[in-house]
Amino acid sequence: MRALPVLCAAALVVAAVMGPAGVVGWGGGVGTGGSADPGESIDEPTIDGEVTIGSDRSSGSAGNPAARITQTGGIPQAESNGTDENDTRIHVLGPPIDRATTVSIAHHGASLGPASRLETTETTAEIGTAEIIERVSAAESARGRERRLVAAKNAIREAETTLYERQHQAIEAHTNGELTDQEFVIELARISSTAEVLRTRLEVLNALASETPETDLQTESLAFRLTVYSGPVRDYAVETLRGGASPDRIAVETHADGMVLAAIDGDQYLREVYRGDRWDRAAEGSGRDSQRALDRTLSAYPRIDERSGSADTLGTGGVTRVTVPFDGGRLRTFVSAGDGDIFIEHQQRDLETFADGDTITTTQDGIDLVVERTYPAGPVRVQAIDRTGGDPIANATVTVAIADNDSREVGTTDRDGELWLLSPDRPHRVTVVDDPRVAWISEIRPTDLPRVPEPSSESE
Repeated sequence: MRALPVLCAAALVVAAVMGPAGVVGWGGGVGTGGSADPGESIDEPTIDGEVTIGSDRSSGSAGNPAARITQTGGIPQAESNGTDENDTRIHVLGPPIDRATTVSIAHHGASLGPASRLETTETTAEIGTAEIIERVSAAESARGRERRLVAAKNAIREAETTLYERQHQAIEAHTNGELTDQEFVIELARISSTAEVLRTRLEVLNALASETPETDLQTESLAFRLTVYSGPVRDYAVETLRGGASPDRIAVETHADGMVLAAIDGDQYLREVYRGDRWDRAAEGSGRDSQRALDRTLSAYPRIDERSGSADTLGTGGVTRVTVPFDGGRLRTFVSAGDGDIFIEHQQRDLETFADGDTITTTQDGIDLVVERTYPAGPVRVQAIDRTGGDPIANATVTVAIADNDSREVGTTDRDGELWLLSPDRPHRVTVVDDPRVAWISEIRPTDLPRVPEPSSESE
């Protein structure tokens, strides 16, 4: 168990814009931070300036034809040409099409309360493991040890079912507005922490079984199933709640059968998707599952194979995990037996791999402002350059306003004049304030989601 860090501040800060289903809040950044009140409104005057619509500012290419930008009345607009023939973006697993969702981006910082609850869960579980060891060791015969080991394994199997139900209930409660972002993320962190403890307990049971004649617990399937409750964003959330990672914002999107989580951690973009409607928990595995899962993954993510290293598969009990490292990141999928659907996606990517997207630029008040768009909950780079000297503008305040909502500060630019945000899913305004200068771009619309096809449209 990790030592609980000593924290001077005990408050978990939540600064979210919660709206109706399908509405995303403002994004989070990885700059040097900001001290303004998140709820403070910053008025931007209307400044005359030229808005340049482009794509890759380094190459001057024609850009991504799947989500090209046009200009209508001086306001950047996004349009889709309905094709992705030349789209080089890596696909992502999204929520079901036409399914009502609740989307927001909330600020989660280190908090003594949630961290204490995580540690209490682990401590209680460790005490429970010690009691099992004592009970098994006290058995008077090998047969008695075996019965107690099997009973302990069955208890873990029931606990896994409980975790599945807890996760489903948490997703449903967040979708219905019964759980806040903070409460939802904390519950996911506790579920992930509990699953890790149960995996450790299975290892202890296997060690005890190896010392018991003619006893094979066959825990591989159960241990592997417990891995579905972890992921890069949940791991990041756990570390943030414990104070081990820098506080940042987490994008949360839920619907009745699943969730999408995204975060920016340092120089990496993290994405985690769970689709319960694609997981057949009753399906049995077969000898051809590994190759089938690999083929399905490479088919669903066609750009991955072109830039990847060697992939590996691992699976048992009706679930196969596929890991595909690629230049600048890693993709991991969990594929269900039965219909062979991908029901979990984990992506970890260097932020720089997103630096070739659609760009919108403007020059106002001596500031060259560049915003590189991406899909909802994807990473957006904002860059501010001094028009006169060409130097990056560091420590400039960056704000985001969703639709008609007030502007909210999301961070400050770093020494390179950059700040990475998580994209809202609605038209929004990005403003850079280098007092007394101000530059802004309105009506920025996210690009289309480079979606993994739904099962009905996937080819075998």
